[in-house]
Amino acid sequence: ALDIGFRKFDTAEAEYWYDQETVGNALEAYFLPQIEQECQMDDDTYCTNTCRLEGLEISTKIPPWQLTSIQNIRVLAENSRRELVGFCDDETIGKFPLDVYYIHAPMCWEGWHPRCSGVAEADTLPLREAWLGMEAVAQDGNAKRIGLSNIWPNQLLDIIHFVQERQKTYTGEGPPPRMPDVLQAYADPLSPSLDLRQICKEHGIEFVSYSTLGTQHSMRGGGNPVLTNANIKEIAVKYERSAAEVVLSWAIQHDMSVIPRSTKERHIMELSNMLTSGPFLETHDIDIIDALSSSSAEL
Repeated sequence: ALDIGFRKFDTAEAEYWYDQETVGNALEAYFLPQIEQECQMDDDTYCTNTCRLEGLEISTKIPPWQLTSIQNIRVLAENSRRELVGFCDDETIGKFPLDVYYIHAPMCWEGWHPRCSGVAEADTLPLREAWLGMEAVAQDGNAKRIGLSNIWPNQLLDIIHFVQERQKTYTGEGPPPRMPDVLQAYADPLSPSLDLRQICKEHGIEFVSYSTLGTQHSMRGGGNPVLTNANIKEIAVKYERSAAEVVLSWAIQHDMSVIPRSTKERHIMELSNMLTSGPFLETHDIDIIDALSSSSAEL
């Protein structure tokens, strides 16, 4: 993926699903020799900004069972930053921040992750208090942006109101109240997360879609009704592109950022087409895909 040109990566601290340490090791193995070689050229400007010039943007998430205190949130953010992009640090520019640090989920619930087993709601901070920790992460310089993931519309609205209320009375003491910069949520053509997307649009929050290619359906044992959808396949034939490229173009043209996952080189190469060619769907085809969520709701 790095060789092809990808420079934005999304991971998480939650083991079993993710391997953040391996991501950090791979990034360091790829970029550090380049950094060291360029620094030997005595070009201080380029030497100290290699990761920035490459456009490296790494995001990760704190799992809900770790939302035990504001201090713990701050410590884990610093640890993740060091593990993932610490090799980019420089004495001149200081520490290289994560792009986004997310709350992976507002709380544990049964079946969400093996580590959630036995974790009660009372064991972790309420979401409002956890958000205070996230604001401290931003002030610490460990992340350029802070965000939320896997929350309901009412929870997002509550955090927005919580920030707005404190902005009116902020006196400069402590981390400044800060709106979520990013929301990461599940969205695909059959389940497009319209309510969350509308809230984000109204409040200037970036919406990042995960499982955009329909993998949530297959994880539930229902196959993948997105990539096998007849309408999407027909549109793919029309443009001589894959069904995955059609769905990603649909999402991007609806102002969603996307983070497709793949371990297969062929699929990574296919997804890289979006880096060079960009979205390509005509309005009529977007309308056809939009209608699939209504059809799905009627089934």
